[in-house]
Amino acid sequence: MTPPLLSIGIIFKNEIRCLERCLKSLQPLRDALPCELVMADTGATDGSRAVADRYADIVFDFPWVNDFSAARNAVMDHCSGEWYMTIDCDEWVDSNIKGYITFLTAKEQFKEFDFASVVIRNYNTPQLDADGSYSDFLAVRLLRLSTGTRYEGAIHEHWPYQGNLRTMLIRDAVFHHDGYMYQKKEAQREKQERNMTLLREQLERDPDNLIILTQCIESSDGLPDQEDYLRRAMAGVDKKRPQWELFGPVIYRYAVRYAITKNLPELEEWIQAAEDKFPNSIFVRVEIAYFAFGFYWNKDDYPKSIYWGEKYLQGVEDYHSGNFDRADLLASSLFKTESRSKLSVATVLASGYLHEKQPEKCLQLLESLNGSKMNAKQVGDCVRNLCNVHSHYTADTAPLLLRLWEEIGQPVPAQKQADERRASFLQVGAEMFEGKFIRDEDAAEDVTRHAYAAFLPLGDNCELGIAAEMLETEEAPALEALLSKTEKLENLPGHALYHGLRCGARFPLQGRPLTIEQMDTLAAGIAQEKDELYDLVRQTGQTQLPDGAQDLGWARGLCMAALKVCPWKEVDGDTGLLLSKAFAEIEKAYLPVCYADRVLNRENLFLLPPLHRFGFYCAQAFDALDAGNASGYVHLLREGLAACEGAKDMVEFLIDHTPELRIPSEELKAMADQIRAILSKFPPEDPAVAALKQSEAYQKVAYLIEGFDPPIVKGQAQ
Repeated sequence: MTPPLLSIGIIFKNEIRCLERCLKSLQPLRDALPCELVMADTGATDGSRAVADRYADIVFDFPWVNDFSAARNAVMDHCSGEWYMTIDCDEWVDSNIKGYITFLTAKEQFKEFDFASVVIRNYNTPQLDADGSYSDFLAVRLLRLSTGTRYEGAIHEHWPYQGNLRTMLIRDAVFHHDGYMYQKKEAQREKQERNMTLLREQLERDPDNLIILTQCIESSDGLPDQEDYLRRAMAGVDKKRPQWELFGPVIYRYAVRYAITKNLPELEEWIQAAEDKFPNSIFVRVEIAYFAFGFYWNKDDYPKSIYWGEKYLQGVEDYHSGNFDRADLLASSLFKTESRSKLSVATVLASGYLHEKQPEKCLQLLESLNGSKMNAKQVGDCVRNLCNVHSHYTADTAPLLLRLWEEIGQPVPAQKQADERRASFLQVGAEMFEGKFIRDEDAAEDVTRHAYAAFLPLGDNCELGIAAEMLETEEAPALEALLSKTEKLENLPGHALYHGLRCGARFPLQGRPLTIEQMDTLAAGIAQEKDELYDLVRQTGQTQLPDGAQDLGWARGLCMAALKVCPWKEVDGDTGLLLSKAFAEIEKAYLPVCYADRVLNRENLFLLPPLHRFGFYCAQAFDALDAGNASGYVHLLREGLAACEGAKDMVEFLIDHTPELRIPSEELKAMADQIRAILSKFPPEDPAVAALKQSEAYQKVAYLIEGFDPPIVKGQAQ
């Protein structure tokens, strides 16, 4: 029988979650080449053995002896192929197997190689997640069995690192791995304890071994002795211990990351040392560059941040194009090469260019990015950068903004992410429409045009485009036409709607009724600028209240929004009284439209929402005040407070600021003095006292006799 060309070896225990996926992924390779599949069962109890029996050519038992190399070597002992390939159960072979076939069949072309490596892609989040992250590293997973090479190391087992190890990277060969995603915390702790126990034993026997020290660093994450391993490893690199050139960049990568986490003073020194010692290492050009970029950005050191950001982006480009020494990845995983990390750096780096007044570089960088691959935060960063370029320079941002709007709407990887991107675009863009922001731009010397105008090219395709057109328009009919084109009014910036209303645009639009909830949302948008909202409420108070339900509902929405944002303990008297009177007038008109007469009486007011219960009493209170009955005014406010405790601050404001209560007439003062004198002659429980308090005269001066504070204690009417 002809021996197989390739032997595939696997050790397994309880891997029912992923074992069949792994074995199925091997089938195309087994169909294309003469293969054998050899599997060692180290104690499976979850049904994995039955799965292995269906696929493997050889399955045998190997009692676990706490030594991964022993198990791997036992599998190799059962193999008879020319080449041997090892794979783990939580890995699966990429569907592109052309590279394996070429390498294994073109024997003469690759005869000088006894080893071959593949890319191991470790997923930290689900593979299809737009914000998903992964790390890549090269692993030597194939060797000629004729070399007699054996595994070493009880943990992190490997074929010996040789001084002149030459390994062939099989083009497009990728093992996907998702095991880290599914490890529970307890299992992670147990695995860490197991690994560290074995590694510490190895380190005692060989304390200067950079391979073991690197494995200790990787396995001791979160443990107090990790820093000791880091410093010992860096000292070994400085002393040029064996394999220092291969493992040095990885060790410094971990050191820089640790120094950032722990805020160590040596951080900048280590960054510079890594670049000086290993300038061409992909770990320095990608990962250390990534960390250095963020560090200097947070220090507001934009020149250094730009230097490292550019270095990182070039490093990622070189990685994906294969323009680096692939042997670097034999030492460890390389992180921060995925799209999310690259886009995060690029969008922030674009801001750095603007800090250094380099708009051309900013636009050039943004032009190289694809909005469909961004997450929501990255889209927001792009929008800010484009708006900053538009407002401070003369460059044409329209093509980029239009392209960004189209790209972020693509359902990649799914519609959920597209919706999140567009929501971020609208949210960040709306910041450019805030009244205060626009006024600050007007006062700034370096602003050449308003940032909101950057959205004009979007036109009717986006609410921000319509909002920009509105702010450029003063005519009421034109503003109403723009409002009618707005598909989602809730996405329209509040200041744009305010501008339209101030210019006389009729709203709500005829033929386009709004629900109370929609009105409240729109009013809340305007409420972000209190003065603008107060201005609209003032307009409402100066005109006759509308009869139409929509117009009345909108007036009610504006007033309610104003009450919610009003700081009653700080607002000036005129504004507070304006809001209170407008509220009373609107409630007087609104309640009869929405509620039956039998509901609008004291016995049935419990059926109303709290603020409308207060509105019922507030309207009557101002009617009493207009009739000259100040005491009745106070009494009704007390009743309103009993019906709605949330109105406490407003009631206290009214009692403190209502002019009619602050300066009583001499006649009322005299009447109050007379009644006090009468009351003093009787004990409080005397029936005569109760009868006197029911009199019309007493009611007129009750607030002078009883005072205002006692009735309001901790939000309760007494």
